[in-house]
Amino acid sequence: MSAVPKPELEPTPDPGSADVEGWALLEGLRRRLDDQAVQGRKTQQQVTQLAESIGALVETQRRRSRWLNLNSFVAYVLFTVLVGAGFFVLYTTRAQELVAARNGAQKERDSAVRRADESSAKLAAREQADKRAWEIYELLEAGKRIEATTKLASLGDLPLSRTERSVLAARAHETQVMEVDAALKAATLAFKTGRHAEVIPQLEAALVGEPVGPRASSMRYYLGVAYAKSAQLDKAIANLTTALAVEADHEDVRFQLASALDRSGAWGKARVEYDRFATAHPVSSFAAFAMRRSATLARMPAQAPAKA
Repeated sequence: MSAVPKPELEPTPDPGSADVEGWALLEGLRRRLDDQAVQGRKTQQQVTQLAESIGALVETQRRRSRWLNLNSFVAYVLFTVLVGAGFFVLYTTRAQELVAARNGAQKERDSAVRRADESSAKLAAREQADKRAWEIYELLEAGKRIEATTKLASLGDLPLSRTERSVLAARAHETQVMEVDAALKAATLAFKTGRHAEVIPQLEAALVGEPVGPRASSMRYYLGVAYAKSAQLDKAIANLTTALAVEADHEDVRFQLASALDRSGAWGKARVEYDRFATAHPVSSFAAFAMRRSATLARMPAQAPAKA
């Protein structure tokens, strides 16, 4: 059997050296603790500085955020005001254009209505004028010249064309000429048959439309003779005097005047007219009677004595 080795005995430490090592270890540990404490304080200071820096940064960011928010709000307000002002200006401009367009449209409408009313009034007046003109034309065709002439004079304010007025005037003149011709023919025929009084109304009516001129003189001659035959001597003398003043075509007009004056009692005037007639128409069939009657009146007063 092998022998078991004996353990070697550890040397017994020296109590003095053990204390020294312990104190050394404690001193090292203390130093390490101090270093850790210093390092902790530094770390704490750094953390504190970092927290303060972060706090300052956060505060700065907050102030910047508030400033940015204020700027944003101001910008928003300015933008809103500008946009509102732009819309207001646009609305005002557009509204003014629309109001001007509306006023223009209203004026055009009123003008169109006024023109339509004027056209309607002119059309109504034109229709009325056409109706009145046709009535006058029918009167002229019916031979009612005096009534037609009276109505024709009332057409002055009606809107008839110049051609229509000329046509009506020409037709009225033509009717007047026909009326005068008919009156003269009727007078000639009535005188031949001895119906003198029948032509007086017709001649008077024709004389209204043609009061002057050679044909008027002829009508006054016939009227004078007709009035003389009807014993209306004053009218006879007036018409024969007028007919004589314009030199009527009938050569015996002075003889008829002298006869009417003679019958009315104006013997002096009758004698003068008898002498003038006999001198102017010595070959007339009435000349011999005119001279004899003039000689008789020469022995008589100028005016017949009034009847008692």
